[in-house]
Amino acid sequence: KESKRLRITKGAFYHYFPGKLDLGYAVIEEILMPKYTAKWATIEEKNSGVAQALYNIIEQEKNNSTELTVKRGDVLANLMVEMSNEDETFRKKLEEVLEAQVKIVQRAILTGKAAGEMKPQIDARSMAYSLLGQLQGCYAIAKTRNSRDVFTLMMNALQRQLKDVLFVGSPAEQAPGSMQRMTA
Repeated sequence: KESKRLRITKGAFYHYFPGKLDLGYAVIEEILMPKYTAKWATIEEKNSGVAQALYNIIEQEKNNSTELTVKRGDVLANLMVEMSNEDETFRKKLEEVLEAQVKIVQRAILTGKAAGEMKPQIDARSMAYSLLGQLQGCYAIAKTRNSRDVFTLMMNALQRQLKDVLFVGSPAEQAPGSMQRMTA
C-alpha cells in the first residue's frame, strides 16, 4: 500500500526497509525525533523569558489540538506504550526521543532558575520528566475519553500547575509583557 502511495516498487521499499521494525526505526529517527525536539525549540536558546516561552508551548499544544489529534493521542506516547516491551532497539530509539526532550526542558528550567523566573528549589530534571509525562497523560486520558474538551481542561490544569509549582511570583510580578496571557 505504501509503495503505491510513494510510487516505488515493493522491491525498492524492502531494499530500504527489510522489515516493519526497520521502517519503525526510520520513522523514529527521521520523523519523530525532529518533530518532538522542534516542539521545544523556542525555549532552547533563551537566556530570559523562559517561563513565558514554556507556558506558550503548552498553550500552543492546547490550541492546536483537534478532535482528531486528541482521538489519535500522542504518537510518541502511543509507541512507548505499545512497542517498548516488544523490541529493545525500538525502546532505545523511543528513549532517545524522550531524553532529547527532557534535556531541552531541563536546560530551559535551569536557565529560568538562573534568570529568577523559576523557583530555585525545583529539580530541573525531575520537573522536565514530570512536565513531559503530564503532557502525554493529557493526551492519553483525553484519547480514552475521546474528548477535546477533556484535553483542554487538563491542559489548563497543567498550565496552572506550572504557574503554582515552577514559576516565581504571579503573572503580575513577572517582567513587563511576560505571562500576561496566563489566564487559564
